[in-house]
Amino acid sequence: MNTGLALGVTPTSALRFVLIWGVSMLALVGLSGRRLRQQLAGLLFQTAFPVLLAVVFVAIPWGASKEFPQWWERWWTYALPVATLLLAVVFWLPQQGARLSWFGWWDFRYPLTTPHSETAREEAGEAPSVPPGAPGERPLAVPRQTGLRLLAYLLLLVGLAGTCVPTMVLSHRDSYPQWLVSNGFLLGVTGLFVMGYAGKLLVLARTRRERDFPSLPVSEKTWVGALLWSAAWLCCLAGVTMTLGAMSVMMGSADHLWWATYIAFPLMIVGGAVFTQGRKTFLRARRHRARIIPSPRILKAGSYTLYLRPFDDDRRRTAIHDIPLPGAVGGLSLVLSGRSAEEQIADVLRPVGPLIAVGAPGERLPHAGAVRMYLPKTPKEAWQEPVRQLMRRSRLTVLTLGTSEGTMWELAEALRLLPPQRLVLFLPSMDGDDYERIRAEIGSRLPPGPPWLAHSHREPVQGVIHFDADWTPTLTPVMSTRHNQRWNLFVALLPGMKAALTSLSEHEGRTGRHCG
Repeated sequence: MNTGLALGVTPTSALRFVLIWGVSMLALVGLSGRRLRQQLAGLLFQTAFPVLLAVVFVAIPWGASKEFPQWWERWWTYALPVATLLLAVVFWLPQQGARLSWFGWWDFRYPLTTPHSETAREEAGEAPSVPPGAPGERPLAVPRQTGLRLLAYLLLLVGLAGTCVPTMVLSHRDSYPQWLVSNGFLLGVTGLFVMGYAGKLLVLARTRRERDFPSLPVSEKTWVGALLWSAAWLCCLAGVTMTLGAMSVMMGSADHLWWATYIAFPLMIVGGAVFTQGRKTFLRARRHRARIIPSPRILKAGSYTLYLRPFDDDRRRTAIHDIPLPGAVGGLSLVLSGRSAEEQIADVLRPVGPLIAVGAPGERLPHAGAVRMYLPKTPKEAWQEPVRQLMRRSRLTVLTLGTSEGTMWELAEALRLLPPQRLVLFLPSMDGDDYERIRAEIGSRLPPGPPWLAHSHREPVQGVIHFDADWTPTLTPVMSTRHNQRWNLFVALLPGMKAALTSLSEHEGRTGRHCG
């Protein structure tokens, strides 16, 4: 006798359990405050949801073979593609859970970031600058939170579909499977909760928009970014279709001609490459849709995080993580983050404030991640005073170490001007000799170099240095993602940044100040 049937477990009862459990968790999370809600959701994403998804994956062949044997015999070859997608989601959920938990952990109060009016800018004697090559001045605006709004609208559609299930089942009871008829009411309740969360996301999108800075589009040709965004979606969908379709052909190779397998495997590789190209196109689209800050004067003191780094390494920090032959690992390539290293750094620092950076001179298109501003062309040393003022007015300054003259000056000024809790140093890919040279030039205020320093380190950041109130430095290594299935710099940075942000939060609690 089948064990599942002996225990009284059927696909219908299993679905009912999943729906009841899901509704209970949605209710628990929804009734909590913002921070607790994010922490609970993050915990569920990292623990319960992946396990539940794995159970669903196991239940699919069992339930389908018992309840729909004819369907299973015809469509079982698609089990591997579905399993690949589910496995990718299982790896993706903990990443999102870590992100939710991180944002729910902190309670930094944001100073108001209302934009200056035209009259105020004129009284300050300021004329808004424009990005390189832009034809004239354009009005400032606050960017819309398009991604959150799209997700909210998608959840609204899903929730609306769920609420329609009870009506559909009652009107045509004999037209639907028994498992759907038995759980129609629970599906409707779940749909109501999903619509409620969609409304919360719309509110969150509006709140985030209020915290953003007024800025300029990088170019008047905004249609280029929209066109690239559409092309990226097409590439990703085509890549997924090719990869999963090739997998299904290989699963049913006994029913196909012998050469079908030899065509399917290269097609799976090509599909992975097309998907990767779609990820890169998304990054390019974000660069075309990026915005810039026309002047440091519109930044309210204590409302931003300043990001200082050597310009010559921008290309590496702003590239997405890639692997060779992404199609060879099937759907696991779907779990790779489509965001650049700098974008993930900006996400880690978002609880403190938006990440602001000075753009490289002559840069025609800003990189995605930190919001750029471009200082006017001035004599060689004139850039130092604006950067010094940005440091003083920042809530937190993050500096990537380097041996260039400009970076060494920024490091010396940061150590001189800032309280220790408002300074975080990133240790990039460099060897021990370069690090010791930096220590020697600033008077050994950095911790001794660890033995694992190397130019070949895979991540753009291999260590995080933060300081106690008495300037005692602490170096935390950033775990390599080379052999880690999460493949996410955001998650790798969390251990090093947690102590730094805790120190900053305690410092602000004692002093009541939001800037240096």
